[in-house]
Amino acid sequence: MLMNNNNADPRRNRLLEMLPQNEYEQLLPMLDRVSLRLGEVLIEPHKRSRYVYFPVDGTLSLYYPMDHGLSSEIALIGNEGMLSIASVLGGNTLPYVAIVESAGQAFRVEEKLLRTELDRCEVLGQVMLLYAQALFIQMAQISVCGRRHSLRQQLCLHLLLMHDRMLSDRFALTQQAIAHMLGVRRESVTKISGELREAGIIGYRRGNITVHDRSSLEGQCCECYRVLKEEFGRLLG
Repeated sequence: MLMNNNNADPRRNRLLEMLPQNEYEQLLPMLDRVSLRLGEVLIEPHKRSRYVYFPVDGTLSLYYPMDHGLSSEIALIGNEGMLSIASVLGGNTLPYVAIVESAGQAFRVEEKLLRTELDRCEVLGQVMLLYAQALFIQMAQISVCGRRHSLRQQLCLHLLLMHDRMLSDRFALTQQAIAHMLGVRRESVTKISGELREAGIIGYRRGNITVHDRSSLEGQCCECYRVLKEEFGRLLG
């Protein structure tokens, strides 16, 4: 849904914030603010998107859909990044589906316009390539976490990544959606999230999660979160 640009700040997206003023002002007239609706499919596998999205307070998930109907999340995109990096690298499409995981706002630009700006703006191209590296690291680390760490640690990692990308301690996220992301049964997620709630680390009510104790949530997680935080900080500041 296209929205009016009044009272919206594109620089709540970290990549746009990193641009020098002259490049930002060149790109600004091309940006439209849009509402991201929960569960909305933004890009389908092997299909080219007309737009590139820069989230500010919503999150997007990249899933790999498998033949038997199940799927597994391979990356989470929020205000630290953009969708889709294929538009920047020249591959045009990805074999993944991009879905809105948590509703919010984003700015979008037509892909063809962004490609033109990439040829004109030196820093914009550098920022996009740094984000491509950061996204690759996230995909690799999520894969490692899924193979080597417990479901509890994977759940904590996902909640921490969500918390980093939201502008609030409270965000909409159902247990069914978490199970879908992690590729497990909902009952398993319900059990672990219930334990975290009883420990006072998170709250859960009517499809909304509230982070009450951030430090304890980090303590429950594996080293994957530290790796991702350090690498995103190193690459994107």
